[in-house]
Parts: sequence; structure tokens; C-alpha cells
Amino acid sequence: MRIVRIPAAIARALLGTSLSMQVWAAQTPEPGYQLEPVIGMPGKDVVWVPTPPQVVELMLDVAKLTPQDLLIDLGSGDGRIVIAAGKRGARGFGVELNENLVQFSIEDAVREGVADRVHFYVRDLFKTDLSPASVLTTYLLQHLNVRVRPQLLAQMKPGSRVVAYAFHMGEWEPDAVRQVNGFTVHLWIVPAPAMGRWRWVHDGVGFSRDYEMDVRQNFQFISGSARSTTTFAYLRDMKLDGSRISFRLTEEAGSALAQTYYEGRIEGDTITGTARTNNQAATRPWRAKRVAGRTAIDQSN
Repeated sequence: MRIVRIPAAIARALLGTSLSMQVWAAQTPEPGYQLEPVIGMPGKDVVWVPTPPQVVELMLDVAKLTPQDLLIDLGSGDGRIVIAAGKRGARGFGVELNENLVQFSIEDAVREGVADRVHFYVRDLFKTDLSPASVLTTYLLQHLNVRVRPQLLAQMKPGSRVVAYAFHMGEWEPDAVRQVNGFTVHLWIVPAPAMGRWRWVHDGVGFSRDYEMDVRQNFQFISGSARSTTTFAYLRDMKLDGSRISFRLTEEAGSALAQTYYEGRIEGDTITGTARTNNQAATRPWRAKRVAGRTAIDQSN
């Protein structure tokens, strides 16, 4: 079950969906503690309603959750997403502002046998370190998703997955959208910062040439231009998937055109990978350095 920060009128229209905001608590249940969450239970500018079980499972399926993952749920409500992740062998924790719901979640984790893998805290989601998460789940209204967006893009590792129920992330287009029984789940893959000016040396056309590439970035979408010190060149098929980047560079090679397919992984200001020219079977090592222009992906907050 989740806490939704919505006006009362919208809350009545959305009854049957769920959301939240959140903050820290002890991990030992109080003896005899009794709480039975009630639909519509008031919170800070919110009402509380249950997240359908089929949506919880779809969110974890869309995230491709594995036992190697650590999941953070922003606005964990009664803890059902985090507990479901624990049942799949993953580790994780939920952050929630409602102390009663946090206590209920701690007790339920014990009842479900996953208390060794999952934890719950009374904590402000905007003050939560998201860097440990390989999977982040939310059920927040759009304006809250947009507000937390710069935080998760700055803190989470490239390739990490973000899954939101019902509401999206503003201008950040999802990488996938799935539905179950009319409920919608969005998936985003955290992209690496690829923007800026990159330089490298390569011998794909039979002799060494210096190359330079300017990359523009809008979240996971990239485009750019390239040049060689000796000839005309242009880029096409540019793709970014987490930290993986790939593109094709076409250039003059004597009286013909040569096309080289580059792929690699961005780590800080370095791309390391391989290159293959004119569909040759053999690949060559490739390494590029960013020499200017790196900025935060999202500066909207």
C-alpha cells in the first residue's frame, strides 16, 4: 500500500491506485504492535490507497529484478514492493514519512521471512542517498517525479533501472511502457553523461587519423557531429543504453567512403571499446577521451 500526495478531489478520482512520500525507524518490531492500514487514511497532503498486487509484480518484472539487485522504493507505504523484491531474493529498503506504515512494513517483513534482506525507514525521499540502488521504484505524482529526477540521474549508476507506476517523469521519455488490467508502468534506464567533445586516434582506414566528436544529449537520446584532421566525416545511428554508446562514422578514404562502427562503454571521461571498419570481421581496440563539455544530464531542478 502506498501514500499518494494528491488533492482530495483527485484522490477520490484515483481511488484504487497508490503513491507516496517518505523518512527513518528502528528495524525491530514493537511487541504487540497493532496497525491495520485503512484505504483513504490521511497523511501529509495525501491519502493512502493500496497498490494492486499485479502492478507490484509487473513493476519488478519490468525492472528485470534479480537477487543481485538492491531496490529502493520511494514512498514505500505498507512496504509491499520492497517485501515482494525480498521474496525474489533481492535486497532493498523503503523510505516513508508515515511512522505507522513504516512500523507495519517492518513487522510484515518479519512475517514474510525477508527481514534479513529488506528494511524500512522514516525518511525524506529528497534527502535519501539513491546511489546504492540498481533499481528504483516510485509511485509519485508527476511533479514529484520531476523533482526527484535530477537527484536520481546524478546519484544512480548508468544502467540502473527506474520504474514508476501510473505517472511519468516529464520530458524524460520512458524506455518502455507496460500495462496490466489497465494499470500503466513506465521504465527508464539511467543514461551515462555522454555530452561533450571527445577525441581519439584510429587506424581503421589503413593509417592513423585524429578524430573529434561533439555529442549532444537529451536524457538517453544522443546526436552529434564528427570531423577528422584530414577529411570529411559524419555520424549516424548514435545510441546510448545506460553506459553503452555506439555509432557509425563515415569518412572519405581515397576515392571511396569508409564506414566504421564504434561501440564502447563510458566510464567518467573515457570511452573504451572496439571499432570495425567496412564490415570487416576483425575489430580494433578503441579509446576516446572527453576533452570538454561534460555537464549534468538534468538541470531542471
